[in-house]
Amino acid sequence: MAPACTPETIARIATLLKDTNLHDLLSPQNVIILKDSATVEQSLKTLASKRILSSPVVAAPDADAKPPGCGCLAPLFAPAPPGAHWPQEKGLAGNHQILGFLDVRDVLSSFLAELEGHGNLPKMKMLQKMRLLEEQGSSFATTAIKDLKVFGGDGDFLHTSEAAQTSVLDVIVNGLLNPKERGAHQGKHIVTGTVHRVAIYDNHFRISNIISQTDIIKYIFMNKGELGDLATKTAAELGWASRPVVTLGPDVSAIEAMLLMNQKQISALAVVDGVGKIIGNFSVSEMRTIMAEHFGALALPVGEFLALEHGTEFQGYSHIHEQEVVQSKGHKFITDRIARARPRTPGEEVGQNLILVTPQATMIEILDKIVSHRIHRVYVIDELERPVGVVTCTDVVRLIISLVQPAALPASRPSSAKQLQQLEQQEAEQQQHDQQKDADAMQQ
Repeated sequence: MAPACTPETIARIATLLKDTNLHDLLSPQNVIILKDSATVEQSLKTLASKRILSSPVVAAPDADAKPPGCGCLAPLFAPAPPGAHWPQEKGLAGNHQILGFLDVRDVLSSFLAELEGHGNLPKMKMLQKMRLLEEQGSSFATTAIKDLKVFGGDGDFLHTSEAAQTSVLDVIVNGLLNPKERGAHQGKHIVTGTVHRVAIYDNHFRISNIISQTDIIKYIFMNKGELGDLATKTAAELGWASRPVVTLGPDVSAIEAMLLMNQKQISALAVVDGVGKIIGNFSVSEMRTIMAEHFGALALPVGEFLALEHGTEFQGYSHIHEQEVVQSKGHKFITDRIARARPRTPGEEVGQNLILVTPQATMIEILDKIVSHRIHRVYVIDELERPVGVVTCTDVVRLIISLVQPAALPASRPSSAKQLQQLEQQEAEQQQHDQQKDADAMQQ
């Protein structure tokens, strides 16, 4: 339910988003494009080398494929260049197709699907679990992207001609929150009703830009003067301080945490200690540099997995969790003495620097933390550092749209099927022109 804001605030936000063209948010990018023939190992190495979580994927024809009737004069149907990804300067010629986005979560979810039938992971001992993950990970590494069971759902696509006429409001409503384009792959998708990014492509199917939810949040924060009284609304007033937070203990294995995220269709979990205090955040972002050869590490407890990822050592196994002991005066004296000796930083147990807020934190303070720390979520905690809510980038854009939608309906977006049909016709005409030009040149 949208918070009560003044009509002036709603009008100012609506004007900001409606009158700003999407092109105003775009900046030059070197977009990495994966080929659907790339293996899991190649894809993860490419993503890790760029420290990114996702990439668009294209389908290329086989090296021996030729369009019927074209003979040897088919430069636009040349096979894809060697390697796992498509060169930035080349257009996707001929019958190459943009399939969707691949992200690290797709890879891990597909791997989880491959593990079905290999035993009950939660009941396995750590060593047994690690051996299984290493063994299955080795064979899974050779799987091509196009054969993954989960792939392509977290992204929308917009042609550059549409982008030139699209407002920021429109790309939020019809791109991020209500995507019309999904990956065309026949595999199983994780569909949550929203996507985190929109790619901009041209007539040659070159992807020039990717606009993300984070970019939208940054733009809104840069124009915080237009937020009016919404800027001072607290997390409690916005309903963000009394929401269920999915948590798990630090002793649960990382692979089980991934299973839980898939079951709940969320991208992060709060890691809490024996008394419910948040000590870490386990998310897909922690897998940014994972390789198939490292899948055995997913057998480790989440606390240890995070600590190793952040270059520290998790001491959680020495912590006392019995409620009677924790609540005793003797235990409180020791913990208070430790706290006095060295101030604790939230998340230090697992090597993280958690960004937390109280229910009294204002909208502008929350936006500031998301933007300045370049994070995707902020946990809301009570006086005992127990998570009582979480604010994600999706929550922010949904809130904004819940306010301005009645005041500023998004511009209508052309049918993507019709747009693609027009592009295919233009491409076919261009191919005929180029082929005739080549034929004429050979006759001279």
